[in-house]
Amino acid sequence: MQLFSDILLNVTLPIIALVGLGVVAQKRLKLDVPSLNRLLVFIIMPAFLVHFLAAARQPIAELWPTIYFTAIQFVALMALGWLAARLFRLPPEFAPILAMATVYANVGNYGIPLVKLAFPESFILHQSVITSMMTMLIVSVGAWMLAPRRAETGVLARLKIAFETPVVPAVLLGLALRAGDIRLPPILATPLELIGSTFPPLALLALGAQLAETGRGGLKAGPMGLVLILKLILAPAVTWALAVALSIPDDLKDLYVVAAATPIGVLLALFCSEYGRHPQFVSAAVLFSTLLSPIFVTGWIMLMRLM
Repeated sequence: MQLFSDILLNVTLPIIALVGLGVVAQKRLKLDVPSLNRLLVFIIMPAFLVHFLAAARQPIAELWPTIYFTAIQFVALMALGWLAARLFRLPPEFAPILAMATVYANVGNYGIPLVKLAFPESFILHQSVITSMMTMLIVSVGAWMLAPRRAETGVLARLKIAFETPVVPAVLLGLALRAGDIRLPPILATPLELIGSTFPPLALLALGAQLAETGRGGLKAGPMGLVLILKLILAPAVTWALAVALSIPDDLKDLYVVAAATPIGVLLALFCSEYGRHPQFVSAAVLFSTLLSPIFVTGWIMLMRLM
């Protein structure tokens, strides 16, 4: 019990406090959430990724387990969500929603600050890779699954726009600098570090502001309970089983499981809103999974430390 309370007070509740501050700030200040998100996506997050990927001390080969495991995990969890929708006989349009909600955790805005508090600093590199891969997969596979089939041309156009954001180039640049052991001059490295250091707290504030605008509409008790069980319980459990089956080292296994236990990513709600895929239901799922995350994320961290 002491371990649970220590993790809750020192790791997860500080994260929720910043999210809560974002909710309060949005209600009182009426922040421009789209502009705040663009600032994060186009400037702050790329600076964060380039800095931490380039400045990391680990050999680039150490990232390979994270790369291939994230790809395998994506396929397994997506299949789990799709199968659950079929087994519980939900309407066909819920299948891609449950598939993406199961696999797409908030590994960036929520996960990176969580790793910063709960794991050694070197793990931020692995979490940055997970964040980058999940972002690329959600804007490609996720958009293809959620977009109406009658709008194939529109999907391709939207994918092109998604890949024009600096996130993917930032990852490639950071990995290239790390692979070549190239150190940026201070005139570039220092601004990147200063800007990137604001990402964890600002991302959580932005998440709170985004959640303040989602509301609680679209609540369907059966599908909502199912999606929360899939995301907060089954996704990390399946991730743990995959990591054991693939003989992933214990420290990385703990990271993957805890990352999988983070709440549903807000980006999924944005895609569902754009494509008319039950946006109120998905927004409510993002909200409730975030509100429940202190209990479940804390529980998974404690369980990983005890095993």
